[in-house]
Amino acid sequence: MEAAEAMDPAVFRAALASFPSGVTIVTTRGETGTLHGFTASSFASLSLDPPLVLVCLDRRADCFPVFMAAERFVVNIVTPTHAELAMRFATKGADKFAHGGFQYDEERPPLLPDAAAVLLCELEQAVPGGDHVILIGRVREARTGGAEPVTWYRGDFLRLGERAA
Repeated sequence: MEAAEAMDPAVFRAALASFPSGVTIVTTRGETGTLHGFTASSFASLSLDPPLVLVCLDRRADCFPVFMAAERFVVNIVTPTHAELAMRFATKGADKFAHGGFQYDEERPPLLPDAAAVLLCELEQAVPGGDHVILIGRVREARTGGAEPVTWYRGDFLRLGERAA
């Protein structure tokens, strides 16, 4: 095992890729009504009482200033059928909502009706964390779907129960 004295970013990234995680698409709307979102695998429950979740957003993301100003956001826990969509939301400059299948109105941020789960959140706090910010959301509404979530492991999507190559 390599020591962490002079941390090589590639080694650090490879080590993190060894931890499988779920995949989410986080969405909001800007002050002018424009839709914004990003893909995140850094997502976790934080508290049951009050109901809080956290998700990490890269400070270099195009949507960073919008999320910092947003009062609400939605965490969509994606399924294997959303893999291409999740890749689009992870790409800078992509037209993220072009072929989405999202539902939204003038009040709520976009949500994926066929997601494994959807959490509608109010921004409780934004905490600095290195090159990311940790968005803490108070869950105001939760919905579950019938599909299983997908996992991200070593740079690829895996279905639950599937073995990595």
